[in-house]
Amino acid sequence: MSKNGMDRIQKELNRARFQQNILAQVSSHPSARSGDIQTLAKFITKSVAEGLGIERVGVWLFNDSKNELLNVDTYLLSKALHSAGAILKEIEFREEFQYLVKEKYVDANDPYTDPRTKGFIETYLKPNGITAMLDGVIRMGEELIGTLCFEHVGKIHKWQEDEIIFCSQLGDQIALTISNQRKNQIYEELIARENELRELNESLEQLVEERTKKLKNSNEELESTISTLKKAQNQLILSEKMASLGQLVAGIAHEINNPIAAIQASAENLKESLFESEYSLFQKELKELLPDKKNQNLFMELIQVLKSRIEIISGRERMSRRKRIESWLHSRGLPDSLSFHLIDAGFDLDVLQSYQELFLKDKVEKILTLVVEEITVHQSLHIILLAVERASKMTFALKNFVRFEISKNPIQVNIKENIETVLTLYQNQFKKNVILIKEYDDIPFIEGYPEELLHLWTNLIYNSLQAMSFHGTLKIQSKNLGDRVCINIQDSGPGIPESIQARIFEPFFTTKALGEGSGLGLDICRKIVERHNGSIQFHSIPGNTEFSIELPLRITK
Repeated sequence: MSKNGMDRIQKELNRARFQQNILAQVSSHPSARSGDIQTLAKFITKSVAEGLGIERVGVWLFNDSKNELLNVDTYLLSKALHSAGAILKEIEFREEFQYLVKEKYVDANDPYTDPRTKGFIETYLKPNGITAMLDGVIRMGEELIGTLCFEHVGKIHKWQEDEIIFCSQLGDQIALTISNQRKNQIYEELIARENELRELNESLEQLVEERTKKLKNSNEELESTISTLKKAQNQLILSEKMASLGQLVAGIAHEINNPIAAIQASAENLKESLFESEYSLFQKELKELLPDKKNQNLFMELIQVLKSRIEIISGRERMSRRKRIESWLHSRGLPDSLSFHLIDAGFDLDVLQSYQELFLKDKVEKILTLVVEEITVHQSLHIILLAVERASKMTFALKNFVRFEISKNPIQVNIKENIETVLTLYQNQFKKNVILIKEYDDIPFIEGYPEELLHLWTNLIYNSLQAMSFHGTLKIQSKNLGDRVCINIQDSGPGIPESIQARIFEPFFTTKALGEGSGLGLDICRKIVERHNGSIQFHSIPGNTEFSIELPLRITK
């Protein structure tokens, strides 16, 4: 490498070392932490000018309206002189100001031809003899703060990338100092207001103390009276609301139960009249098709087998069954269309072969049609009766849940039935994405307040469902511990963060979005358990959160 090349590299290394040294000094300068922008500006302008041989180095800051640039400090190297106070107005340099708004820096190697700086020629560049200008734009987030200017005088200079980066880094330090200045001003203002408030408080303390002494006795009596009245009022309002709600639910349940009973009775009558009665069309047609009693019994046996085989099958299995049944139908000269009805009725080739003696006659198509009709009607009646049963369970659970005769004294409570009432109300949540696992030990009745226990299970179960976003596994266990019973409610949700586990039973503490929770649910659970002389604990890791509630068989005062 030539000597000139070596000299150039050494010069660049020296310049890099100087830049890093200046940045280190600026970042640790006391004025940066205190927010003293004037002192820091003087330190930067002088250090940079002397270290890099730049004739003019200046710090300019925008006013609050962002329409004027105020010179905080400019250092003139040849005169070893600081100056300040010059102002550049946007109204005079509107186009040049827009470049500062849009650009990260302005590197004008020839400011007299550069469109970003040519507006300064007559009023700033020529009077000061400036031949090269680098403006590093200072920002705090999205806010435009000002600019740091490197200006050569009387010599041509092309700005290097490291100089541009160095200018931007110094601008970041100036922005940080401005931020500290604002924080310190706010802090000082807060201290001043705090002192004023303290003085005001001190002047009022004596007056408050005197008034407090006079009002103390009357306040205690008044608070006691208000508390008693409030409790009585709340109890009265709650009792009225619950009584009205109970009457409403009872009336609705009655109105629902009437048509449910009618549907059930009608379905049973329909089942008997269609199939079981000796005068039914089914029995008449069966005897005509199969006069032999043995074949009639075999037919009824086939019906029972098909009823037990009715299931939902995959499309692939359905296609496989259809091919086997169509082959069987072809062998007897029967139409392919019959295969769909046979599959829906639960038929497969094994059933057809097991009862082939029924299908050896010339009436085989009529016999198969009678089977399909019987199974189809059976399916419809089965669905009706299943819907009736679910509706009956729902009305029963709803009546139990809203029954709000708050027990003054504990009574015998069936914990399993208590929990099942809540699960029945939430059964719609378990249809698709929630797997419900119930493991009930044979546990005895306990002394308790059934209405409060209903709210305990409701809060814990719904919290688990919400934690899993209604997608996962919910497991409920009951265990007999001798003189106590234990209920475990476990979910596969993401778990309770360790940072908040110590606070989840605090009143009003919640991680739910506004409007989704009051923060009282688990606090109420804890109080209900404590009223039963029990204990509530939890263990939570990602994928497994379990609440354990232990309740005694007897409540001791």
